[in-house]
Amino acid sequence: MNKLMFAMTAGAMIASPSQAQLMDADDLNTFCQQKHPVVVGYVAGVLDRWSRDLHHAEMSDVVDTENNRPESKVPVTEKIRANVCDPDTITLEQQVNIVCAFVAANPKEHGRSADMLVQLAMQAKWPCPAK
Repeated sequence: MNKLMFAMTAGAMIASPSQAQLMDADDLNTFCQQKHPVVVGYVAGVLDRWSRDLHHAEMSDVVDTENNRPESKVPVTEKIRANVCDPDTITLEQQVNIVCAFVAANPKEHGRSADMLVQLAMQAKWPCPAK
């Protein structure tokens, strides 16, 4: 397994610079169908990036009014979470299952990047309530 992951990582690093997107929706769908462990790592990476971006926004002037920051900055943090209000108790395995089910059920979305499908899956499952 470690050799496979190393080969995939090395291949991605050697890929042509003109190839901006490392995984597209078709790749994600294939990995989901194969129940390949790369899906878990990919979904975890996308979700970790959201958390990192949100943390950086909160550490700057781009935070919400609960933290006594200008209200005009609130839309940026909302965009980072992309209208996703998932429960704190959700597991990574459940999130991966949600993403894979969404990818399988929405072939018309396969022209998008894989990270966009992760976002769309989470939005469909846990949209934030209207304010």
